[in-house]
Amino acid sequence: MSNPKRQLALNLFVYPGGHHEAAWRFKESEPGRVLDISYYQELAQRTEAAKFDAIFFADGPSLPESVRYSSRLRFEPLTWLAAIAAATQKIGLIAPASTTYTEPYNLARLFASLDHLSKGRAGWNIVTTGDAGAAQNFGLPEHPAW
Repeated sequence: MSNPKRQLALNLFVYPGGHHEAAWRFKESEPGRVLDISYYQELAQRTEAAKFDAIFFADGPSLPESVRYSSRLRFEPLTWLAAIAAATQKIGLIAPASTTYTEPYNLARLFASLDHLSKGRAGWNIVTTGDAGAAQNFGLPEHPAW
């Protein structure tokens, strides 16, 4: 029996505030550009040139507890990925979206738009939300039980 050809897919995982509260202090970091879309376009272009398969933006429908210690801002990733699509040619564009707090029609519409703008490069990281604090962001008294 022959072994099928195996491939490794590489993605750049972008978490703009960093994975550590003091990440902004690293001498090569550029904290002043965290809100600059050209910074992310350049990251994506460099990632594409390095032959990575995709770029992935972390997101969630609520802020983490650590927000009091560091910058944890999160822009809506589909908008950022649409801007990145305009500056790249081949790299996949992946964003998470919660099925707990987003209606199916809106999810389909958002990802279809990105897929169309990027000529088929959109990817959806399907997630549910476990953070009960997110309910208040959607005008709900408590997190859904289902």
